[in-house]
This record gives sequence, C-alpha cells and structure tokens, in this order.
Amino acid sequence: MPKLDEPAPDFTSDSNKGKISLSGFRGKWVILFAYPADFTPICEMDIVGFARNKPEFDDLGVQFIGWSVDTAESHGKWIRELKDRSGVEIDYPLLADVNKELAQRYGILHKTKGVTYRAVFIVDPEGILRFIAIYPLDVGRSIAEIQRVVKVLKRARELNHLEALDRARELPKDNSRSLVDEVKRVDPAEEVKTIVGAAEKAGVTLRAIGGLAIRLHCHGRHSAHMRDYHDIDVFGLMSQHHEIVSVFEKLGYSSNAEFNLNSLSYGRLQFMGRGDIAKVDVFLDKFKMQHTLDFRPRIRLDDVTIPITDLMLTKLQIGNKLEAKDEQDIVAILEDHDLGYRDDKEIINIDYMANLCSRNWGLFKSVTSSLQNIKQVIENNDVSVQCFGMEASELIQKVDAIYRFLISKKKGLSWKARNVLGERMKWYKDVDAGTYEAE
Repeated sequence: MPKLDEPAPDFTSDSNKGKISLSGFRGKWVILFAYPADFTPICEMDIVGFARNKPEFDDLGVQFIGWSVDTAESHGKWIRELKDRSGVEIDYPLLADVNKELAQRYGILHKTKGVTYRAVFIVDPEGILRFIAIYPLDVGRSIAEIQRVVKVLKRARELNHLEALDRARELPKDNSRSLVDEVKRVDPAEEVKTIVGAAEKAGVTLRAIGGLAIRLHCHGRHSAHMRDYHDIDVFGLMSQHHEIVSVFEKLGYSSNAEFNLNSLSYGRLQFMGRGDIAKVDVFLDKFKMQHTLDFRPRIRLDDVTIPITDLMLTKLQIGNKLEAKDEQDIVAILEDHDLGYRDDKEIINIDYMANLCSRNWGLFKSVTSSLQNIKQVIENNDVSVQCFGMEASELIQKVDAIYRFLISKKKGLSWKARNVLGERMKWYKDVDAGTYEAE
C-alpha cells in the first residue's frame, strides 16, 4: 500500500473516457475513489453522490477519478442506466482495472471477493498522496467529510501546511480563520456538553454514554481511564429522531446518510464529526449490545449523561468479553462512587441493578461474570488498572458487596426457569467488532 506524503503510484488505464493516467492530472487535486462493483446499490450512492456534488469540488480545483475492477464497457452501460433512471450525468472517468493490478498496487484488493474495498485517495497537485481512507465493502462514505478534508488539505498547502500556523495568525482574520478553525483541537468532554446543551435548547433530550460519559463523572487520583476520545456516543429518543438530525446539522455535523437510512429502524443514527471528533453515534430508546437496556424512563435523571448506575451496566453487561478499557472504566466508577439503594447522580444504585438482574437471567449472568473478572484483575494487580485512588482491598469489598446483593435479591419465575437451562443456551448476543466502540 502507498504511504502518506509520498508520490502516489502512477498508472495508465482504460476508462469510460478512454485511456487516462494519474500524471495527466498533475497540477490539480485528484480524488481517486475505488468502489467494489458497477450496478450495486451502495456503489450507486457513491457514484451519484460525487456527481451531484461535482460543482462544489470543481470550485476547489478537484478532479474525480472513479475506479473498480469492471470493464470500461460495463462502466459506460451503468452510467447510461443511471442517467436514464436518476437524470444524473456522470461526467468524470471511471477506471477499468480488469486485471486488478492497480488494486494490488494500492493495497485494496479484497482477498476472497476479488473486488476493491471502498477507498478514497487524495493526491495533491504535485502527485503526493495526502489522504487515505478505506471502508468495509458494505459501508458507504460521506461526501461532505471528503469535501471537508480537501478544504483543510488545500488551505494547509496554501499556507505551507501546519508549519505556517504562526504566520496564518498574523494574516487578516478572513484569510487565516479557515485553517485555524479546522486544525484546532476539539475537547470531546466540552463538545458533548455543547451537544447536550444545544439539544436542550431545541427541546430535544440527549445524554452522553460510553467511556467519555464515565470520564465526566470520574475525577479521582487514578488516570488509567483518562484516555484520548475521538468518538462521541449519546442516547436519545426515537420519537425525536428528526429533531436530533436538525440539532447536529446546526452544530456543523453531517449526517451519515446511508448509515442512518439503514440503521434508523434498529435505533441508531450516526453523524460525521468536526475537528478531531471522528464521529458521533446516537442510540435511540434502547442500548442494544450483548444485552438490551432500556434507558427511556431514566434519561433525565442526570443533566449531561445517563445515570452513573446505567453507565456501569453498559460495561458490566459485556460479561466475559471485557477489554482493558472496560476494566479501567469500571474501576474508575468504583473508585469515585459510593454504593447505595436510590438514584443519585453520583451513587451506584445496586438495588436498581439487582431488580434488573432478578428479572433477566442472561443479564444477571453477564454482570456477575464481569464482577468476578474485575475482582480477579484487581487481585492480580493487573497493569491496566494499577492507577488506584484507593486500596485494592477497598475496591474488592465494593465488588463483593455488589455481587452478594445481586445474588441475594429474590428472583422471578422466568429467571428461575431460565436458570434451569444455564449455560447450555446462549444468554447474550454476539456483537460484531466495530459495531460499538465506546471509547
């Protein structure tokens, strides 16, 4: 695979517009975008999306070049069909990489399917590769995000890249604002507060979840959970999904249109970030991972996040598949919060946890397994959670207290019936890697 800031591999290839070469566009910015195959729905959205936004890219001095392993004849037929059906003219070249040599040179050939991954390569006027993005076959790309990247790269180049930031600050405000605004760091903790506050003003209820939300609640001497956050995760209500889209768009985020179209019915929305926030994931009505947790009745018990007890449950429900970051977050919550039997912004309500687990054997099994794993991690003085704000023995006492209370709570008839089957029947849902990355 080619590397950033090095010359992009040149090529001469057949296309729907005859033979073209990358070097033939020297002096212009080039967006070289690969897609798996002609006549497929997601690829159609890509091709048409670029075409509809071509005037804006033309203003930036950008040349599109599409690319797949299909023939030039296939490209031509598909382009004519798209025009007949949608009225959109595809007037940029589509490469015909039939022998797949170009896909191999750029490192994006799928090993088993024999097609290219969905990918974007941005090449500057000197032929230097400045941006690479590779997507799964079934995930579309955000045209708005690609346009944002081009603007930043173009402006940075005009000001001699980031080394000229000091000079940029000395320029008239209108000339320097674009670059400075794009490259400045966005503090995720402050950004999520901004999002929640903007939603509140619009009459929309959003609350932070995930590791970032836990960070907002934890301020002890430990530091293991204070990591970098590049994504934001929030919880909202399905009944307000139109208003949620409006809130994010007014804040400068762009909707991941394809993801939202396919995932809304499953209770998910996604928005492409700004600054160094990669994306924002929105869970609607229910948190659906290894187990389903309904936070609708509890969404307004805290001002910025879902309650600390529910944040704890989103980690404990993972069961035997806890990762280091999950262990760190659980330990951080335990260190900074007392156990109790009521809802409070900074109290772990073990009675609420026990009531949920007494009605759901599978959740009970996963939560208690997580508690046992955390206890072992603490006892072993695992390096991932060594930054304790209290003695390890105190943490273990808290873990034991939660575990004993869950065990002692009276169980319902359905719980007892499920307990008879035990581990002979799976009690949790497998979650694909990358489905949810609560940093």
